[in-house]
Parts: sequence; structure tokens; C-alpha cells
Amino acid sequence: MTVFYRITKIYNISKMAQKTNIFGVGFISLLVFSSLSNYSLNEIYAQESNDKNNKNGIKENRENIEKIIQYDKDKNCSKDLDKIPDASEYLTYFNCGHVNIDDNNKKTSRDFALVVEENNTIPISNQGHKFKAWTYNGTIPGPTMRMTEDDLVKITVINAGKNNFSHSLHMHSIHPGKSDGVEGPGGTIVPGQNFTYTFMASPYGVYPYHCHVNPIADHINRGLYGMFIIDPKEPREKMQEHAMLMNGYDMNYELEGPITLPVVDKKDPTNFVSGDENAGIENEIYTVNGKAFEYMDNPIEVNQGEDYRIYLVNMLEFDLINSFHLHGNMFDYIASGTGEKPEYKNDIVILSQGDRGILEFKPEFPGKYMFHAHQTEFTDLGWMGFFNVAESKNNIDDEDA
Repeated sequence: MTVFYRITKIYNISKMAQKTNIFGVGFISLLVFSSLSNYSLNEIYAQESNDKNNKNGIKENRENIEKIIQYDKDKNCSKDLDKIPDASEYLTYFNCGHVNIDDNNKKTSRDFALVVEENNTIPISNQGHKFKAWTYNGTIPGPTMRMTEDDLVKITVINAGKNNFSHSLHMHSIHPGKSDGVEGPGGTIVPGQNFTYTFMASPYGVYPYHCHVNPIADHINRGLYGMFIIDPKEPREKMQEHAMLMNGYDMNYELEGPITLPVVDKKDPTNFVSGDENAGIENEIYTVNGKAFEYMDNPIEVNQGEDYRIYLVNMLEFDLINSFHLHGNMFDYIASGTGEKPEYKNDIVILSQGDRGILEFKPEFPGKYMFHAHQTEFTDLGWMGFFNVAESKNNIDDEDA
């Protein structure tokens, strides 16, 4: 049973339930989430369909399937497609979708599902702060989706029936206009409806996704964004990998309509009549992966002399730039992740909204090393953490010898 069929079936049940008032809203929401089943590897990569009518190519097919399975294992693809990761788990939670391989093993397709829920209260610090969020699959940021270049990708977005507003999904990268999330049915998914965005994954790199319904700043500030990774066909050098998405929260922001140009004074076109619609728009909390000081309270454990890769995306609203600074180390930087060779080596990178890249580094010395935005206001308000570098076992053995 494909993901789309399962989602459509559950969606139809929930729609009938709303009409007949059989189920409560909470149960409907639970039912929708439970439809995103936990696929084991056997279910995801079923061999029988690939053997059908292809007796002479079974060995070749199985070799191809095994290659795809191994690549997904190397990406640390999660087997639990229903998981709602916390901020620490988000670092290494990669959702690679429900995978299908055609009979001739020439095309791989991946099905994903994103459920939009409004007014979902989530913790955004360990000091008790909570945010009434709009979420994809229950988290800010939404799940990190992974695919391989030239995969056929289908992302079904369900706007829960209990919601009050229309939503959409806009993805950076190359895709058809009907899957751009701006115009047509995919640009305005009303509550209780769904839309499947279909595209061929291209080019490889790291990308943001977000809702594109006006007022866009409001939908993004409330939490409707995440990242997806298109991996190259030939794997990058194997490293331990982390996903980091930089964001902020304006706790009292509410924009009732789109931001517009100032009104022109008809008597004097050089004079603009401006209002105070945007007064007071500013972030009170800044984070990486949605929770202030998460990696101060729970440092990220890494090992001396091992290679690490960070997929970094900036989705901060209301501030022009954000940055990432790493103490005591230098990283190689690949802008947008669309290349394989780094452009430069540094300990700081500055990103505008929606910009992204890949950082690769190898800790040389044990100890605790801070990473944070290189804007003091951002660090003081939550965007700061630690890598805890464990000493190499080889060094310990040498000392004991």
C-alpha cells in the first residue's frame, strides 16, 4: 500500500468523520499521523515487484536494490517515518520517504507526507517557553527530507480539517510550476484538502522548504519551514552528518494581511503615507533546530580526528542576516551544497534568509567548543551551543603505553 493511498484513505475517513461528527478533532489528528506507517526495509524495498517479468535480470536488479539500500543506510535514513524528533534528535533524523524501485530498476521514487497543524503548542526552550506554532508533522523545523538526484519525488501535504487557513509547500530547487506551491491548487490548500507536489530531484544540494501563502512572513514565523537534501548520485565522502536550521521566534507577531507598499499621496506622488502595521516586529528568541540553548544544555558529542558534515540552512525572519561561527576549529564550506569541492576554509559563514550550505570539519583537539551566531544579541537570546570533543582512543592508548 503506497503512502499516497494510505494518506488519501485516512483523509477520506477523517473528512467523513467531520461531516458525521463521529470523531473528535484530536482523534482525527491522531488518525492522520498514524497513517504515516513505519516501513521496514523489507516493505520499503520489496524485491518481488522488481523480479516480476524479469527472470533474467533478477541478479542485476538485486544488486541495484542493494546499492540503493546501502546508500540510504549511509545517509542514516530513519526507519521510523512517524517519528516526531526533539531538538537533539533532529540533528540526525533524516526522513528518506517510502521508496519504490520500478521493475527495470531505472527509476527510484520516494513518497513523503507532511501534515499541517495550526496552534500546536511546542516547547522552544528548556526554561519553560512555549510557542503556539503552525507545524509540518508536529515540529519546528519540519522534517529533514532526503532524496537522491533524479529520484521521482512525491510530497503530499495535508492541511488538517481543524485548521483555519490555507497553506502550501514551496521548495527551492528545480521543479514544474504546478509543484511550485504558489499558483494553482498547490498554492492554496484549504483546510481538509491535500495536494501532492511531484518533481524530479535536481540538482543535488541542500535546500529550504516553506509555506508560500500570504502573509508569507507570518506563515514562516509560525513554523512552516524545514530543509531537504538532494544527495548526488555518487555519494560524498562518508562522514557523520548533522542537520542544523537557524530560526527565530517573534512571540507576539500577528499580521492579518500581506505587507504592502506605502499609500501614495495623490496630491504629491513623492510623499508616501506610511502606517504602523509592521511596528514591533522583532524576534525575542533565536535558535538552531527550534529550541533555545538546546546544545548548551545538551552538548553535541563528537570525536577527535573524525570527519563531520553539517547541512546548514538559515530561515530567520525579521533579521537581514544570520551566521554560524565555530570555536577552535576551521571548516570547509560548500555554498548551497551544489558542488563537491569547498569554496573556502573559515570559522564563520554569513547567510541571508533562505541561504544554505555544507560545512565539513575534523576536530583536532579534545575539549568543549562553542558554536553560535556571531551576533551577540542572537547568542544571548538562545542561538548558542557546544560540541564536546572526546579524546581519540589512539591518544589515550599512547598515553597509557
